[in-house]
Amino acid sequence: MDFLFDNIFLVIIAFISGGMLVWPLVGKMSGIKLIGTLEATQLLNSKNAILVDLREEKQIAGGVIPQAMRLPASNFHDGILKLKKKLKPNKTPVPIILLSNSGNGSASLVKQLEKEGFQEVFVLDGGFEAWKQAGLPVKSS
Repeated sequence: MDFLFDNIFLVIIAFISGGMLVWPLVGKMSGIKLIGTLEATQLLNSKNAILVDLREEKQIAGGVIPQAMRLPASNFHDGILKLKKKLKPNKTPVPIILLSNSGNGSASLVKQLEKEGFQEVFVLDGGFEAWKQAGLPVKSS
């Protein structure tokens, strides 16, 4: 017990490190399908996927992705209606790729889309930052 109190910082670091190792597994267990930028571009090119930019107006100062549909997370319910209108003529399911600033916090939005009948919903791992770091097209906002 003395060891724990004498080395409290080491114990804290060990817990944080363990948490960081387990975190990706939590995302997989929650049913969220994370994809990287390579998989995202393949879906965009081969299956005409729709890239949905969830960032708020103040978060797009770093640029926007030209082909992305802008549906800020704060107004996502109306965005679902907009998505449904866009996809109505299509009979085959179209993949939806959600993009946030860093790729976190999209779990509830994925669930909303799945409740509305969207079958292939993905989250871009790393979000806009990963897209930019991969050297993919970005235009200034």
